[in-house]
Amino acid sequence: MFAKPPYRCSVFTLALLSAFAHAAPPAATDVPVNLSADHVEGTQPNTLKATGDVHIVKGDEEYYADWADYDDPSQHIKAGDKVRMEKNGAVMTGRDLDYFIDRAEGTMQDPEYQFAGGVGRGDAVDMLFNGQNKYRFNSGRFTTCPVQTDDWYIHAQHLDIDYNINKGEATNAWLEFKGTPILYMPWMNFPLDDGRQTGFLSPALAINNRNGIDVTLPFYWNIAPNYDATIYPRYFGKRGLMVGAEFRYLQPNYAGTIRADYLDDKEADAGRYDLYFKHAQKLADRLSLSLDIEKVSDDNYFNDFGDRAAVASQTNLPRQGILTYAGDGWSSSLNWLHYQTLQNATHTNDIPYALSPQLTFSTAPKLIDGVQTNFSAEFTNFTSETKTNGYRTWVYPSVSMPFIASYGFVTPKIGVHATNYQLSSPNGDDMGSQNRVLPIMSVDSGLVFERDLNIKDEGFVQTLEPRVYYLYIPYKNQSNLPNFDSAQTDFSYSQLFSENRYTGNDRINDANEITLALTSRLFETDTGIERLRATVGQRFYFSSPQVSLDSTSLPETNKSDLLVSLGGQVWRNLNASYDLQYDLQQKSTGYQSVGLNWAPGEQKVLNVRYVLNRTVAIEQLDVSGQWPVSQNWYALGHVNYSLLTADKKPLDTLLGLEYNGGCWGLRLAAQRYVTSDGGNSNTYYFLLQLGALGGLGTNPVSTLRQAIPGYTDIFPTK
Repeated sequence: MFAKPPYRCSVFTLALLSAFAHAAPPAATDVPVNLSADHVEGTQPNTLKATGDVHIVKGDEEYYADWADYDDPSQHIKAGDKVRMEKNGAVMTGRDLDYFIDRAEGTMQDPEYQFAGGVGRGDAVDMLFNGQNKYRFNSGRFTTCPVQTDDWYIHAQHLDIDYNINKGEATNAWLEFKGTPILYMPWMNFPLDDGRQTGFLSPALAINNRNGIDVTLPFYWNIAPNYDATIYPRYFGKRGLMVGAEFRYLQPNYAGTIRADYLDDKEADAGRYDLYFKHAQKLADRLSLSLDIEKVSDDNYFNDFGDRAAVASQTNLPRQGILTYAGDGWSSSLNWLHYQTLQNATHTNDIPYALSPQLTFSTAPKLIDGVQTNFSAEFTNFTSETKTNGYRTWVYPSVSMPFIASYGFVTPKIGVHATNYQLSSPNGDDMGSQNRVLPIMSVDSGLVFERDLNIKDEGFVQTLEPRVYYLYIPYKNQSNLPNFDSAQTDFSYSQLFSENRYTGNDRINDANEITLALTSRLFETDTGIERLRATVGQRFYFSSPQVSLDSTSLPETNKSDLLVSLGGQVWRNLNASYDLQYDLQQKSTGYQSVGLNWAPGEQKVLNVRYVLNRTVAIEQLDVSGQWPVSQNWYALGHVNYSLLTADKKPLDTLLGLEYNGGCWGLRLAAQRYVTSDGGNSNTYYFLLQLGALGGLGTNPVSTLRQAIPGYTDIFPTK
């Protein structure tokens, strides 16, 4: 049977005739094979030779070639000279295809390939099909860059791609970037999706003035779906080799993380370490346990090896265990907490009391409709090696009756706070007991008024929200009581309506006072955007407060600070805020902050903030931003500057550049900040991100997000 150009011939009929000749029809589940070409002939039963614009189709697989030999029983194709194969969305072109369709096994010479979804492409000297969705490329290249963009490639003697497990492996491999070899790897593996895989992760590189060059080569071990571990040897040019590991586990009833780092520091001539353990477990239906334990070898560990956030926050490292039980309408907890307190050269940090242990209880039973009943209690054993020790027990029952409507609310409340102390000296001598019982009465009320406005043909809704809060607590001398956990709270709008200006339970202020506040908001009717928010509030004392934080401080005078707050999206994407705490009697500012945030588009944000806080002696100017400076290039910056006369210097400075090359990205950043020991830490970040393959260097994204409010990653990876 012959066909000559320009006619086309389908082999479907030929396959049926050949099958009848063997008296064995194909299985019903077989997918038929269709072949068309300029010239087709059957050399023997079930064997065809086709030439000229050959097209073979089986299901979603298609083959194009100049010529092809096809054997139907074995589903074997031999094709050339130019071959194109399309399968499951992947496209492979080359020459001399030798392939078994059903087994998905065979070879192709000089292949160029592009996998479905643009997850990878490349070329090779030859290609082996090793089963469904499994490929080997000899002397091959691989990249995730789009066609006609050859910015980077992985070259490998052998490159194995397995889409069944979404994993790639390369042996005797090297990385080419912009035509230049930059990294050799005798073996590497990489993910083809977001799944976890055992293997080396991309190395991290940074430079720091305290440690010199900082190189980390992490190895990830995917132990099981609910277990994994990362081992990360980390080399410091000035200090030596640190060995670290992190193990994570996840079970239906418990989960946690264990991490340990150790370094024989040649500069400090000492062994240095960090231990971290976090665990959460559901012991029973209502009983749960949490553990949080961290310990470092010395006070300067985070100054030398931590980032800016760690230096700022890691002062008291917890060793804590909490048992929590949730009952029907009540809850309780048993808390055991000790600290490792890190000291610094600029000032001595006070060591908090240990809780050995602390038992809490709270409930809110519904006894009468319309009445809210609350009861909370606590028993704590406070221990210290240098200060007064003691058992403290307190109970606080309260009753409130809220009247709530759409236009406002009134909530009267009454309660009694009773406290007992059993005290002892640090060496265990009995110091007797103390008691304190205080009634607490308050009335909180507010109204909400709304009206429609039309400003320059735009609709708005304006609210007017007055609020009045009265509080009465009689005076009781508390200077003879220890101070285990109380401190002065920051003055704020919410603090105007709180019962106690002290945290903890060792100091309860006396009060005979009323707070008046007025808030007004302006919303766009169509969008709901808050264009303006203005609040003014003031606390008025009918009698001067007398309770102070400790026996050495003077009682507060009858002062009444004015609180002013303004904010909103004042113009397009420009947000502004202003907060003021002003002493009307002394005519002085206790706290003031001014902030501007402009985010007109993606990867465009500018922030400016000024803060003055006389209570803690802070006056700072903070400027940060992210902005495109040319095509695909973005500038980054953050400066936190102290304006105090004693300082007049930047406390934290960060400058950087980012580039988005489409299938790769580049990040360069330098950061300098003041450490808790009075010194400076200078760190230089470099990251070359190669698509989903990963990055070379240290990724500063977490640092950038902390330093620049509104920062957007220009090259996000999953």
